[in-house]
Amino acid sequence: MRQRIDDIIFDCDSTLSRIEGIDEVAALSGHGERVAQLTTAAMNGDIPLERIYGERLNIIRPTLRNVLTVAERYAQTEVADARAVISHLLAGGKQIFVVSGGIYQAVLPFAKSLGISEQNVCAVHVLFDRHGNYTGFAASPLTTSTGKAEVIRGLRVSGRTAMLVGDGTSDLAAKHAVDLFVGFGGVVSRPAVRAGAQVFLEGPSLLPLLDLIA
Repeated sequence: MRQRIDDIIFDCDSTLSRIEGIDEVAALSGHGERVAQLTTAAMNGDIPLERIYGERLNIIRPTLRNVLTVAERYAQTEVADARAVISHLLAGGKQIFVVSGGIYQAVLPFAKSLGISEQNVCAVHVLFDRHGNYTGFAASPLTTSTGKAEVIRGLRVSGRTAMLVGDGTSDLAAKHAVDLFVGFGGVVSRPAVRAGAQVFLEGPSLLPLLDLIA
């Protein structure tokens, strides 16, 4: 199956990289187990996703240094073929976006290293004081019940087609904002995503994406 796709929207955590970045930040601050439980509950749809942004971050209270350490870990845990696939898509004139529930200051350097433009990266902006200490997070659609769906609808260009690649229920909730939702199970395989995706990729590599796109 190949179809014309102009815009391709990736989650970052567990899709472009093999980690959940917020869990990595939590582990660095000694709150890994509690935050992982909240993440799992939200990704499985057991609690509202928007509730956990503030709850997780106020538990973690991440430092800027911890966030930048996770940016390095993203780069060290790239999903197989992610760099080659994105390079191929960009060379073919596709617009590549990252819409992530991760921390912007960690997601951005990783996305840019893959060749994705800064203006095409949307994630949760965490606020720090001049010493690099946590002071809160900026309100955005990603931190409300509208979540990724509103962000992705805002990316849509009239008359163009868009595909979303993700692994969580927040991605699944945004499937109607795109023409094709591809669930990715190379790292994390969630039953709801497997059942709800128009296409589900099993392998640890993003390479099969190229077989879907004209």
